[in-house]
Amino acid sequence: MTRLKFTEELRKALSGRVSHTTVNENVSYYENYIDSEIKKGRREKEVLEELGDPRLIAKTIIDTAQGEEAEAVEREAKASSGKTFSGRMIRLPLWLLGILAVLLLILIFKVVGLVLGLLMPIIIPVAVVYYLIRYFRRR
Repeated sequence: MTRLKFTEELRKALSGRVSHTTVNENVSYYENYIDSEIKKGRREKEVLEELGDPRLIAKTIIDTAQGEEAEAVEREAKASSGKTFSGRMIRLPLWLLGILAVLLLILIFKVVGLVLGLLMPIIIPVAVVYYLIRYFRRR
C-alpha cells in the first residue's frame, strides 16, 4: 500500500460519518506523520505497515468523535439547565417542580376561596329564599 492509497482509504472510510473538518484534520495528521517518519529515515512501506488498516483507524476516529459529541451535548444540557431560556425547554430539578406544584395548588385554593367568599353573601340569601318559597308552595 502507498501513502496515497492509505490516505484515500482513510478519507473514504471517514466521509459521511464525521464532519469534514474531522476528516481533513485526521487525513492531514496521518500525512504529516508519514512524512515525518520518512524524514527520520524510515521506509514508507514500514510506516504504513506499522499504522495498519486505515479502515480500523477510521473506526476508532468515528467512535471517538461520536463519544465526544455525546459528551458535548451532555455538558451543554447541564450548563444550560434552568439558567436561560432561548426558545427551548428548560429542565428544572425535581424538588423545584414539587415546590412549584404545591405553590400552584395553594394559589388555586386561594382563588377559589376568594371567589366563594365574595359570592357567599349573595348565594346564601338567594338559596334561603328559594327553599322558603318551595316550602310554602307545597303547603
